[in-house]
Amino acid sequence: MSPFPTGPLPRPIGPYLVTEKIGAGGMANVYRARHTETGAEVAIKVLALHLEQQPAARARFEHEAALLLGLHHVHILPVYDFGADGDIPYLVMQLLGGRSLKDELHGVPLDPAQTAIWIRQLAGALDYAHARGIIHRDVKPANVLLDGEGAPFLADFGVATVIDAAQQAPGEFVGTAAYAAPEQCRGEPAVRASDQYALAVVAYEMLTSQRPFGGPTALAVIAQHIGDAPPDPLALNPALPRAVRPVLARALAKSPAARYPSTRAFSRALDAALDLATPESLRAEEDV
Repeated sequence: MSPFPTGPLPRPIGPYLVTEKIGAGGMANVYRARHTETGAEVAIKVLALHLEQQPAARARFEHEAALLLGLHHVHILPVYDFGADGDIPYLVMQLLGGRSLKDELHGVPLDPAQTAIWIRQLAGALDYAHARGIIHRDVKPANVLLDGEGAPFLADFGVATVIDAAQQAPGEFVGTAAYAAPEQCRGEPAVRASDQYALAVVAYEMLTSQRPFGGPTALAVIAQHIGDAPPDPLALNPALPRAVRPVLARALAKSPAARYPSTRAFSRALDAALDLATPESLRAEEDV
């Protein structure tokens, strides 16, 4: 059995001294750590103790590392290193402030201008990944981390897939029910437009304070993604411009082919609907 993740802190892993647990999920735990020689503070993601001896879980963890080490975008969480300490695989990432976009959602709509900025930045990150053959498949507020200045970073590529790679069994659901595109809900392989759909669900939630679909079970939500039209966002937030309605409706179309040609095309349409011009500095940032 591994000596690491559940014991008292601080303790070492590789060349890092782990000092504090800052996050946990079903697959992994995240710790604050300090390099023992340079003193640099980082975040270390460690495969959960109960999964260390499961080859499929370890392969998924290593798959995420391989993908992230090849992605370099201003709004994708940087990964500095990947290694193993005995049987413990770990990822070394930039240490942020511990907030996520999920923490910003408090049951009231967010400011439309701030929403547009974050959606624009995340759309650039997704199109960057798509251009390199990678689909995230799990875009949601909990996977958008914020730094001390409020800049968003797309994180957790643990279920990402390489476009055209046969990595999904027929009928297998991959993603999070509340944000999954209809094709994912049917167990079909995700496509680029699946990430756009998920980002549109996030935008809908930011602008109205509610997700378009909800229910008592994941299966109920999945059925709604497949068969129901999303509620009118203006019924939830009458202050929104009417032009927002068709923009969200197109990005949330049941057919991937009916959505925008790219995730950035969706964000630009949302900017226009909100009557917000895209600053030249952010246009340049999109192309990083």
